[in-house]
Amino acid sequence: MKTAKLTLANRLRSFDPFLLFCTGGLSLISLLMLWGGKDVFGIRAFIMQLAMTVLGIFCMVIVASLDYEFVVEKYHVILFIGSAIFLASTVLLGSAGMSVGTNKSWLDLKIVTIQPSEFVKATYILTFAKHLSEVRDTINSPKTLLRLGLHAGLFIGIVLVTGDLGVALVYVGITAVMLFCAGLSIWYFVAAAVIVLLVFPYAWELLEHYQQKRILVGFNPDIDPADKGRQAIVGRQAIINGGLGGCGIDGGYYYMSLPVASSDFAFATVCEKFGFIGGFGIIFLIAMCVIRIFFISK
Repeated sequence: MKTAKLTLANRLRSFDPFLLFCTGGLSLISLLMLWGGKDVFGIRAFIMQLAMTVLGIFCMVIVASLDYEFVVEKYHVILFIGSAIFLASTVLLGSAGMSVGTNKSWLDLKIVTIQPSEFVKATYILTFAKHLSEVRDTINSPKTLLRLGLHAGLFIGIVLVTGDLGVALVYVGITAVMLFCAGLSIWYFVAAAVIVLLVFPYAWELLEHYQQKRILVGFNPDIDPADKGRQAIVGRQAIINGGLGGCGIDGGYYYMSLPVASSDFAFATVCEKFGFIGGFGIIFLIAMCVIRIFFISK
């Protein structure tokens, strides 16, 4: 028991203060932004963000106290099956939530609406890492790669069935990075890139019209200023209006007409209220988080 307590204490003491400072700073900015826009977003948005911040800190302590390697080693099959079922529940019970389009990636639990794919990202990374560790000596074998493809394809396929192309692409990116780090030959990536280029014209026709529009307005929102490009255009105006120092925590007006300004376009809202300084602060803190995570993982 004494050894276990010491081990737990050591884990809790291993919190990285720099990373905590960055994530804490980002949480504080988000709370200030929601408080300043409470007349538009409603006080509930602020209360929920505050509650989730506290819950996040609590979960951080719990997760940090766990031996994740032991958990994955012993329960990876349960994690795999449970994650797949949880993700698949959105196919039958999911809704679009606040999203635009016909995707069904959200679950309405009455008290709160959650997006299972966000939670499953963590368990997918763990189970896929476990799979990679088991086949690391034969990772470049086509047979091994096929099994890995089935593992990844199950999760990516479920997300695609719900209609959430954006999240599906995130899963593809996670998978590609993990395969690269695990030692997959660069020639597989070259072959995949060639296949994507050849298939893209046909895959494009399979996308829903709104999905095509969302991709196109990402390059030029002015091609559809009244509909799909409106959010980006208003967001751009909000950022410009913020100037160097912003309009103040209670100031700004473009964000009031910005769709999903409290989440999807929170950056534009922060920039209007806190200006270039606030926007740069967010980018700086996120960049420092990423750099620090690379150092920790190394």
